[in-house]
Amino acid sequence: MSHIKNFPYAAIDTQELLHDHYAAIEKNWWQAMHTSGFDLAIVHAGHSQLFFEDDQGPAFKANPHMLQWLAPQYAVADTCLLIQPGQKTELLFLQPKDYWHAVPSPPEHLQAYLRTDTFATVAELQTNCVQRAEQVSTDDQRIAFVGEPNCQTLFTRNWQRNPSRLMHQLNFARAAKTDYELAAMRNASRMAALGHNAAAECFKKGGSEFDVHTAYLAASAQNEPELPYGNIVAINEHAAFLHYQFQDRPVPQRLNSLLIDAGGQYRGYASDITRTYVFEHANTSSDAQDHFAALLAAMQSHQDRLVDAVVPGSSYLQLQRIMHKQLAAILCNHGVLHCSAEQAFEQGLTEAFCPHGLGHLLGIQVHDVGGQQITASGELCAPPENYPALRFTRPITENMVLTVEPGLYFIPALLAPYRDANECFNWPLIDALRPFGGIRIEDNVRVLAAGVENLTRDAFAAIAPTELST
Repeated sequence: MSHIKNFPYAAIDTQELLHDHYAAIEKNWWQAMHTSGFDLAIVHAGHSQLFFEDDQGPAFKANPHMLQWLAPQYAVADTCLLIQPGQKTELLFLQPKDYWHAVPSPPEHLQAYLRTDTFATVAELQTNCVQRAEQVSTDDQRIAFVGEPNCQTLFTRNWQRNPSRLMHQLNFARAAKTDYELAAMRNASRMAALGHNAAAECFKKGGSEFDVHTAYLAASAQNEPELPYGNIVAINEHAAFLHYQFQDRPVPQRLNSLLIDAGGQYRGYASDITRTYVFEHANTSSDAQDHFAALLAAMQSHQDRLVDAVVPGSSYLQLQRIMHKQLAAILCNHGVLHCSAEQAFEQGLTEAFCPHGLGHLLGIQVHDVGGQQITASGELCAPPENYPALRFTRPITENMVLTVEPGLYFIPALLAPYRDANECFNWPLIDALRPFGGIRIEDNVRVLAAGVENLTRDAFAAIAPTELST
């Protein structure tokens, strides 16, 4: 990624950041293992898979619990970590002799934190792993295996597979990010910001979904397997599909809008950013375009207020309600609904325009684990019945990274039940806006003791001088 001209990276491999990061994750693992009754944890990267009746398969993606210790280029298939409280963590690294593919190298820069042994074959690595485990404990009940269930069968041992008590504690602790992780996420945000700016420019010039997608990849210096999730590039009515998965090659006869939800991945850590644009036709306009542009501006103010409301101790359950109350005001003020904002909220009318949650935890995984887990022991807080898609229900605490992503969509399937049953809906305006699909604006924020660090907007600000100088 160093070929991105003047890319403003945040420093990440400093001795201080690495030392504090490994001290923090060691502490979390050792405490979780002690309270769960384990002498050793074996973290398995995973195993490469093949497609059915084929000699090729999907790009390998490592166990996220390993990615907290190792960047993706080192978390290669079949590699193992052996974590023992009070001892230096061991990395059993697979380095096969291969001329079909490039052979990975072990992370020599991490020798202060990991004791590394390399193995030429999977069989040798597995045999050594079993031997080392037996040296720690002959009781399989005292050894935890963290990884894909089918991978444990390769070792033919009855180790405790993904024990729930251990996993709950690890997942809960992952919400608080170390300074190393935050630095990685800042870089992931800057990569995505470069991509988003290029995507917006491509769209403004009349590009197709596929054109926008490829412009994003090139500017963010990512190929598709490196993305934290598949790009959502939705022009016109496609934006009404929340996770629209295609990239059409033809340009529509008339361009109305673009919704792009796309992120960056740096050292295994993700950004998750969404922006929406209205297409400005030369010397022409329409009432629908003007209405949509006004809604887009209102949604930006709406999102600004929600970002400002994220503070330690607050609740996304409450913010979810605030999101819908504010959305009700937007819909009524702009004539989409003919009723009071209070009536629209109390009757749940806004839920037809925004069926998803306000946001989620972000980190190694885009929808990071533990969002509905309110205690380290695994107690859950389910979302309310009327907001079933809310992924985050635990109390907000410092150094979490969260997404804030309100939306407003014109989804035929959700609006249809109201067409003959509710007089509040301005159907002529709604039908005129349907070709624009919808609006989503998404930022990634780190929770501070007071307020937030907006990783997304900081990223766009950081790349602005670069763009001006190139």
